[in-house]
Amino acid sequence: MALWPLWRLAALPPDRLLPSPATPPILLDHAEVAAKPALPLLRLGREGSQPFEDRGLGDRALVLCWHSFLGNPAYPTDFSLHEFASQLDAIAALGYRFVTVEELLAGKVEGALNVVVTIDDGHRSVPDAIAKVLGPRGIVPTLFVYPAVLGTTAFSMSDIELARLAAKGIPVGAHGYHHLYVNEALFKSDPQAFEEEIRRAKSGTERLSGHFVTAYAYPFGAYSPRTQAEVRLSGYAAAFAVKPGFVFARPGLNDAWALPRLVVTREAWKDILGLLERNAGQGPDPR
Repeated sequence: MALWPLWRLAALPPDRLLPSPATPPILLDHAEVAAKPALPLLRLGREGSQPFEDRGLGDRALVLCWHSFLGNPAYPTDFSLHEFASQLDAIAALGYRFVTVEELLAGKVEGALNVVVTIDDGHRSVPDAIAKVLGPRGIVPTLFVYPAVLGTTAFSMSDIELARLAAKGIPVGAHGYHHLYVNEALFKSDPQAFEEEIRRAKSGTERLSGHFVTAYAYPFGAYSPRTQAEVRLSGYAAAFAVKPGFVFARPGLNDAWALPRLVVTREAWKDILGLLERNAGQGPDPR
């Protein structure tokens, strides 16, 4: 199996970003994703293979992750509201429909042109992004937050703001409790902290949002087989990793505890847009 740099999506046509439950656990920091090398991707042999849609892969969505919206170029995951709006408009111009995590997990997506907007960490700029960019475009994001910071730090939105957004229909998922690396190393060094990052994250997020939490996003994209098992046993319906690929409407095609998601960074955006163009049939297919 060939190794590909995570963000060299320009070299990958859509039908080579297939679900791969055998992909080993990964450890990625969302602030350094563009600098991390090598994730294995499943590649299709072309001869004698069925057309992409005939294999049941036609109904799918690409899940994208943003973080903050202050426009500070020193941070690769921080965009201005204008930049964020331009990115969403570029996606919409390709014919994509914006769907929610709930619709995706329920298999309620049709066709190949679907994008899910997720926003991690609960930064203080998120309410503005929803009010000024997402709301006017009719886009409903899913917020993945970690309760320890909400209402307690200058970095984050307040717990009151999160509750207001949830009351308006913005879905909220868990992203750890203190945003620790939830991997085997944490389990061995501090089992209680490991459990809090998953179980207490769920109860804390539910308390703050006022809604049942079904989705988990691994902090920093870090997970292990033990992490996946604990997330499943804690009552989540699915968990998102950081790796290339589509999430498919047919549940059997996905690894529910390591669903693919791409982090939008300044360096990665061009390649992500290129992938979306090829998936929409508007860009070159390097095969």
